[in-house]
Amino acid sequence: MRILVTGGAGFIGSHLIDRLMTEGHEVICLDNFYTGRKHNLLQWIGNPYFEMVRHDITEPIRLEVDQVYHLACPASPIHYQFNAIKTVKTNVMGTLNMLGLAKRVKARILLASTSEVYGDPEVHPQPETYHGNVNPIGIRSCYDDQTEILTDSGWVLFPELQPNQKVATLNEQNQVEYHLPDEFIIQPYLGHLLRFNNSKFDLCVTPNHKMYVRSKTGKLKFLQADEKRHWHSWKVITGAIFQGEELKTFTFGPPPLNAKVRFNTVFMDDWLEFLGYYLSEGCTHVRRRVRVVNGSNYDVADYNVLIAQENPEGRTKIAACLNRLGFKYFDSDHHQFRICSKQLAEILLPLGKSGEKYIPREYLRLSPRQSRILFDALIMGDGSQRGNCFTYYSKSKQLADNVQELALRCGFAASVVSHAVGRDLYRVNIRVAKDAALVEPEKVFYKGNVYCVNVKNHVVLVRRNGRVAFCGNCYDEGKRMAETLAFDYHRSNNVDIRVARIFNTYGPNMLPNDGRVVSNFIVQALQGKPLTVYGDGSQTRSFCYVSDLVEGLIRLMNQNFIGPVNLGNPDEYTILELAQTIQNMVNPDVEVAFEPLPQDDPRQRQPDITRAKTYLDWQPTVPLKVGLEKTIAYFRDRLAE
Repeated sequence: MRILVTGGAGFIGSHLIDRLMTEGHEVICLDNFYTGRKHNLLQWIGNPYFEMVRHDITEPIRLEVDQVYHLACPASPIHYQFNAIKTVKTNVMGTLNMLGLAKRVKARILLASTSEVYGDPEVHPQPETYHGNVNPIGIRSCYDDQTEILTDSGWVLFPELQPNQKVATLNEQNQVEYHLPDEFIIQPYLGHLLRFNNSKFDLCVTPNHKMYVRSKTGKLKFLQADEKRHWHSWKVITGAIFQGEELKTFTFGPPPLNAKVRFNTVFMDDWLEFLGYYLSEGCTHVRRRVRVVNGSNYDVADYNVLIAQENPEGRTKIAACLNRLGFKYFDSDHHQFRICSKQLAEILLPLGKSGEKYIPREYLRLSPRQSRILFDALIMGDGSQRGNCFTYYSKSKQLADNVQELALRCGFAASVVSHAVGRDLYRVNIRVAKDAALVEPEKVFYKGNVYCVNVKNHVVLVRRNGRVAFCGNCYDEGKRMAETLAFDYHRSNNVDIRVARIFNTYGPNMLPNDGRVVSNFIVQALQGKPLTVYGDGSQTRSFCYVSDLVEGLIRLMNQNFIGPVNLGNPDEYTILELAQTIQNMVNPDVEVAFEPLPQDDPRQRQPDITRAKTYLDWQPTVPLKVGLEKTIAYFRDRLAE
């Protein structure tokens, strides 16, 4: 039989090809080698019944085959993050192309889906009839293309988000954490979106989007955007607790050779205050001229740092700050402070002129206390205060965005609006971070792409039209979409499909850096590093050895049951039990390190394999310790290479 295996050079695919070749089939391996390794299949290269084709399945390909095992897709978060948009394309476009190929040549196709379709399950063990916390056949829950997300490099429109950018997420303790997304979602959409919009927030989402809201009793929960609710009774979160570092000093760069005044190190608190005054009311002026000395012309330049302030109280504060810094200054120039220093000017010149100013990113990673020092100085310059509310004005859109982010870091809620029609002037409205009551959504017709990310905490900080709120994110639905496509092709075009839902699998040929718990623990133990356990380790998982899985895939392909069918080992182990088992098998001297448990991390993941037993006469046979011994031996050799 002529068999195509997509993703055949990967962990599971390579074991499947070994088995198919041993049984005497003609096998074509299709792989783009994104996570797959040619080394996994070296023993078959040169065999007349084996062909390896480097190809990306997001592009169509014409082949004549009898069966298709469609395994191609990065399986671990580490590889989603490197090029996660490509991952979504693989799940959707790749599956479409393989279904189209199967339709054309009348081949049977097996789709390798995942237990992730069950989300954080409330039913244990999970039967195939259980849809989990999210519907596996629904459209994606996403934002429109005008929505921005806060990243470690600032506000970024969703269409411009890059895989290496960490995004702001909210944990259960109301603290902001920056995480690399596990998945990036982009999907075409035609239909109505729901827009929740008032002066404090602006959210434009697909109808099935998960809104993160607080009830009157203070309980936090996710509600679907199109639910029939009295939305005024629910509130969205507009502020949270940011963490950051405390820096003691600021160090100047090397002074010019002929500098009369040289600065070295100053206290960071004083520097932050000065920086706030400068960004609001300061500028740097360089006057270049020619000086004649002994009949020769020399180009010289005068460097002046100027800070304007008419308010007597403000002038007193600025003078005190300059004195603490040790800056020599003149203060007789029409309510201006003038500092003559090339060394200082060269630090400040890159911060731009009036309409180009910005706060460097390193000052947007500080503790709330130091952030407040910078914030107060900015407000004294170009801001105003009324009670517990502040307003800040700037000609620079970038600076306005930075001040909004700084205000959030100080514990406030904030929005940015255009202050003057026809000219560049922006106003940042800053208020106490109270939850904001929702409004009834309006339907907005939309044609274009919708976007989201999947993060561990499932709550992200987004902005639309300058208004900020925390809101829900997408769960991993790439495989759910692939399942939907497979069943649609079966119903509409009579394509002969099989769908396997694969639970945690382990064994040789795993990548050392793929982020899965078995490989993580083994590699950490072999390297003498602490084994990282999230939470208290009481959450459970089941672990299926790869040879058992391959047997299940082959049986499913060659039986007449379409599926979906769970393929996994129903024996449950806590994560701590797994860590201690590997610790004892590899290196009893290594420690177990406990880290905070990500929000919504599944407490239990266990397959109900009744269908597999009934229709495939299949169940796992390799005990965990036997499989771990083989996997440990593989990694020991791999790391020694």
